[in-house]
Amino acid sequence: MLPKRGKYFKVGFLNAGSLGTGHDDLISAIDRYGFDILALNETWLRPGEEGRAPLVPGYRLRHAPRPTAVRAGRGGGVGFYLRRGLSARIVTGSVDSRFDSVEQMWLKITLGGKKIAIGTAYRPPWYDLDLFLDGITNTFASLGNCDHHILLGDFNVNMLNVSEAKTKKVLEFLNYTSLAQLVTEPTHFTDTSENLIDLLCTDLKARYTTVEAFGSITGHSLLISEFNVQRVKISAFVIKYRPIKDICRDSFCEDLLQLNLAQVSKCDNVHDMVDFFNNCLIGLFDVHAPLKTCTIKEQSQPWITDTLKLMMTLRDKALTVYRKTKNEQKKIYYKQLKSLVDSSLYNEKVAYFKHNINNNVKNPKLLWKNIKSTFVPSKQRQDLPSHFKSPDLINNTFLNVPGNPIASPSLILFYESNRHSEAIFSLAPVDQSDVSRIITELKSNAEGYDQITLSMITLTLPHTLPTITDIINCSLWTSEFPYQWKVAIVRPIPKCPNPIEVKDLRPISILSCLSKVLEKVVCRQLTRFLEENDLLPNLQSGFRKQRSTSTALLDVTDNILSAQDKGMCTLVVLLDFSRAFDCINVSLLISKLKYYGFDDNAIQWFQSYLGDRKQLVELRLADGTTLTSALSAIARGVPQGSILGPIIFIIYCADIIKCLQKCKYHIYADDVQLYLSFKPEDYESAIGDLNDDLGRISTWADENCLSLNPVKTKYMLFGAKQQLKKLPASLNLTLMGEPVERVEEARNLGLRMDSSLRFEKHVAESVKNCFYRLKLLYKMRPFLSEKLREQLAETLVLSKLNYADTVYGPRLLSRTDRLIQRVQNACARFCYSVPPRSHVTPFLNKHFILKMKSRRKLHLACLLFGVVKTKQPKYLYDKLSWITGRRECAPRLCAQQLSTQPHRTAAFRGSFRYAASKVWNNIPPPLRVLGTIHTFRTRLRQYLIDAQRKLDMVTLNVSFI
Repeated sequence: MLPKRGKYFKVGFLNAGSLGTGHDDLISAIDRYGFDILALNETWLRPGEEGRAPLVPGYRLRHAPRPTAVRAGRGGGVGFYLRRGLSARIVTGSVDSRFDSVEQMWLKITLGGKKIAIGTAYRPPWYDLDLFLDGITNTFASLGNCDHHILLGDFNVNMLNVSEAKTKKVLEFLNYTSLAQLVTEPTHFTDTSENLIDLLCTDLKARYTTVEAFGSITGHSLLISEFNVQRVKISAFVIKYRPIKDICRDSFCEDLLQLNLAQVSKCDNVHDMVDFFNNCLIGLFDVHAPLKTCTIKEQSQPWITDTLKLMMTLRDKALTVYRKTKNEQKKIYYKQLKSLVDSSLYNEKVAYFKHNINNNVKNPKLLWKNIKSTFVPSKQRQDLPSHFKSPDLINNTFLNVPGNPIASPSLILFYESNRHSEAIFSLAPVDQSDVSRIITELKSNAEGYDQITLSMITLTLPHTLPTITDIINCSLWTSEFPYQWKVAIVRPIPKCPNPIEVKDLRPISILSCLSKVLEKVVCRQLTRFLEENDLLPNLQSGFRKQRSTSTALLDVTDNILSAQDKGMCTLVVLLDFSRAFDCINVSLLISKLKYYGFDDNAIQWFQSYLGDRKQLVELRLADGTTLTSALSAIARGVPQGSILGPIIFIIYCADIIKCLQKCKYHIYADDVQLYLSFKPEDYESAIGDLNDDLGRISTWADENCLSLNPVKTKYMLFGAKQQLKKLPASLNLTLMGEPVERVEEARNLGLRMDSSLRFEKHVAESVKNCFYRLKLLYKMRPFLSEKLREQLAETLVLSKLNYADTVYGPRLLSRTDRLIQRVQNACARFCYSVPPRSHVTPFLNKHFILKMKSRRKLHLACLLFGVVKTKQPKYLYDKLSWITGRRECAPRLCAQQLSTQPHRTAAFRGSFRYAASKVWNNIPPPLRVLGTIHTFRTRLRQYLIDAQRKLDMVTLNVSFI
């Protein structure tokens, strides 16, 4: 038996034959042998399919899928499991494009002061050997600065047959690269042959190299080699926490009541109040839940018990003995052990799922915790590779924002000297019930710079509620934001699987818990003031009630299709701002707040809130260490991750609409869409109008210290094909002197729009993601109850088709509609064990499940019901035309029908105004006058279910005639 852990560097290799299966055996083998790096061939993972691979405790997966040019990317693929904490860089150097089809992947690591390149390569049996070896040689030459090289892979060349031409070519390759091939016994077994095709080639001295049985009697073996280089010692992953769940409530409450919180209100200012309160709270928890350190160990799959691990070891050992001896008794013994392992593994899984998952259907928090930890991992871990070792450098990069930092004094003076309207905004005190409600709405339990978490606050309620309310009201009265709440902890997370530079990191800002309570108090008052006085642009849909990305997209697509019905083309420009929220000039913002009617007290509060803010960067590396930067001042922007930030940004940018004198527009936060409809013969005039508006926006952005990105700004053309043919291929649109690129499709507010507005690629992408998720769920299907299968299919699969379905639904082609329905059909088969030749409709009806088309109707009807009831958003309500021809109160309108506007083209039938009229008029009148959206949704859903079941019965009867 090989040692699991040692002081020497250990590498393994396996042709996995798909990482989508055999998870338990692979996890057990990696745990048993304790590899530093396990190289893999034939992962069968496509881009974005990391979730299909087993989640191995203590390891991270890096893989390179088969190039799409090779058999459409199916099969193949190479990768590595890297021990967590091992600093390894993916080699991304330039390689000759002639060898792009060669499946290979290389890493660079440093051990004992030596640079070592480790690569894995796979040659399918049908791939040209000369091209394969040339490709590896080309990469090998680019790694000349490395001291040693290790190459592992399935070459599909039998090295035991030294007289074969292919074997000679491999030996020649090893000779001129000065590599030694260390494997000397067969690695691949079939019923009739034994071949040495899995190779381990290196110029580094190995202590031993072995071939271990893996999987079944036939197939590939596992290669293991330990080198004469000491492995990197990985620090334990240690965290600090307060054991709040272990607190003795009686004793805690006694000490809580002894706190002299009444003294807080006697402090001279809000800063002292916060200091006193924090000291009291932290002192209390230091006694009852003092900080503890805990070493985090990633657990193996919970059903792989120590007994099972031993059984798997004995099974694989028996297989190794049989392969060497070919003794039939040894074969029978191996099969007996294999059968015993399989049955024991199944029973352990059944027991685990019954106790931890199926029995927790009514405890969603625990249910999802267990599911995510075993089968549905997050897309990527949030720890960083060890080469990110300078938190100060990262902090400075985050604070280095683009754009002009200095606002024009004349512009500031203009806003300070003028008023938008007579409306005045004043901050008002709040009562304890408001504060309590806000605290219960908070979700994050992250610890801010003041070391206080949400769980600490909630545990002390309601005793501390009066004190918290006093602190908040003192801040509002004195116009001072506590300085303790102005410090943000920024924890970068990777934007991509293999972050190399700081630009590959995304800053996540953690603010003090109580600061969010105060921000939410102010945000509610501010939002109410802005909405009641109609101070925000009607076509700004970001972070506002009754508005969403879907309503914004409905407005734009409806206008495009209406123009197309009139024989017009529409040119849409999607503007891109660089780090818009971070670029805000605080002095200019304050002057704009005065312009919109903020009184002196409110102005001073916002000056205090935005001024003297600081942040530090905290790095949590993969080896468990934490690095912290120095505090740095934040000169521009709104606090990242804050509650007030989005609404402040909307106020700051509200006057952008003054630039839009020729174009229509729609804005969602910092996403700006400009569009103009025109007759094809008038395109030159339209381009001139658009360029004029773009020029004004460019000037406005510079004056307001924002940075436009002309490279990422794109434009699209929409219209009937015969109309678009009359336009030139490229239009002369410019932004900041740079030409704007035309695209046939673009992602707009999360929806992939194409120039025909058929959304085929958006649907195809969503469907692909749905089937991928369903494939993950099938791994645990045998152990799930029917009720839980329904819940998982809805939450993890079908919900992905909900986004913007009110937008794309009316425009779907029949083939795209069928594609979406296939997803639900597959989910039904997953949930209810539908026989292969049986229809799914009876099963859907039996379980009261709407088909996807009816489901989209339900979503559109619910959205429409809200629009009619509230008359918001106005830009959608104004598109509705009632048969009576007069506007009435909401209850009367609900009982009436919408008129279907005259149209000339089929394209118009995909517009909001047409789809809305058809859906609304088909709703039974008694349902239209219901009082609440919840009741309406429930009753309409039942109505649609009944209609679906009746239709199925009619179809069934017809089939018997």
